Amino acid sequence: MKREKEEIAVLVRATPEKSKRNGDGYAVGVTGINKHGELLRLYPFRFRYGEGLVDFRRNDLLEITVTRPENDLRLESRKVLDYVNLERHAKDREMKELILPLVTSLERLNIEGTSLGVVKPKLLNIEVKVNSLEIFDRQQYFDTIGNFLEKGEKAGMPVEIKYTFRCEGEEACRGHKIILLDWELNETVRNIIRKEKEPQAVKKRIREQLFEHLKEKELYFIMGTHFTYGTWLITGIFYPEKESGNQRSILDFRQKRTSAEVKKRTACVITDKIQQCNEPCK
Repeated sequence: MKREKEEIAVLVRATPEKSKRNGDGYAVGVTGINKHGELLRLYPFRFRYGEGLVDFRRNDLLEITVTRPENDLRLESRKVLDYVNLERHAKDREMKELILPLVTSLERLNIEGTSLGVVKPKLLNIEVKVNSLEIFDRQQYFDTIGNFLEKGEKAGMPVEIKYTFRCEGEEACRGHKIILLDWELNETVRNIIRKEKEPQAVKKRIREQLFEHLKEKELYFIMGTHFTYGTWLITGIFYPEKESGNQRSILDFRQKRTSAEVKKRTACVITDKIQQCNEPCK
């Protein structure tokens, strides 16, 4: 199969899964965005427990070698053959620049027949189901949410979180209720369980941090479809921190504009007539 190289920024690290081919191995899926502004589903990033952790986080830049998967027909899916961590970490404002052009609604994503997307939700409610407060079952740890940030720690948090929301700016949206599968936020939930010993207390704290707090943020959901059923999942949450301007971008592929393109863009902004340009601004 044809091999391709991509440079991507990591948007989401999905919940790890136990490898079906390798009994003691695990695999992580990633949603990334490439230099063309395309969302890609990248799988698998393989590792073994106790033999080194996944060496990248959200917002990191990776160079990956990929090919088309044989058993996944979703257009955005790629099989990962190899990768290199470029040791560069994008700022939230830079990631925001990348995802803003992709913001849409689930209704439009369904019409387009795509399997990845970004929506700006208006949060209506959160449903928290605490199945157990036990955090020492290694198998449950990997299968349920998985968090490998603390080397050697065995922890599992079988807590299910579902958001009820509407897609902002979409008149046809009547609301959605969708489960959250965000690896990065699992650390927040795990810390809550460590401190709280009663299910109701856990629910209360999760609601405060992952609902009330997020309602005050500029919030985006990274959406992906289930491999088997095609239903939508919230695979990641992005809420950029406010930063001061005039900071140089480390995203090389965002800096590869010619001087003519930069001047054209600047002229459009200054005249406040971007949409009236003879040619689209890039």
